[in-house]
Amino acid sequence: MLAAKPQTVAETPDTAKLELYRLVGEGYKAMQDGRTSTIEEVREKINKRRTERG
Repeated sequence: MLAAKPQTVAETPDTAKLELYRLVGEGYKAMQDGRTSTIEEVREKINKRRTERG
């Protein structure tokens, strides 16, 4: 009998990868629109998302 891997182990890397692609796409759109953010603003935004996810 084959042992099944837990579903959460397979989802974690994919979820992180999708989040990265989403952020890159968001940044690309911002560049096209001429919007800019400071590094500190980006750090705050990332930290806020991390706390929201738990």
